[in-house]
Amino acid sequence: MRNLYHIQVRAQCPVNPKDIDLYDFCIESQSMIEVELILEFFKANAGKKNTFQEELTRLCAVTLGAKVTSTGWNSGVKVICESP
Repeated sequence: MRNLYHIQVRAQCPVNPKDIDLYDFCIESQSMIEVELILEFFKANAGKKNTFQEELTRLCAVTLGAKVTSTGWNSGVKVICESP
């Protein structure tokens, strides 16, 4: 079974604290992940000081045990991260 979970995440920019970044996350798993766990993860981790999109993507993949892809715009540059 292949499960895909999509969520938009707003997080404080770690470089310019006045900016709010918007990321699209796709979480892919062979098993079910409760959406409450996904929401809890982002509530606890998105917007922490000095947390970059790349690290948030990696931490999400490790925490949820899934393949994670994030897409975001940072200072006009589109960034796509995949982990693992």
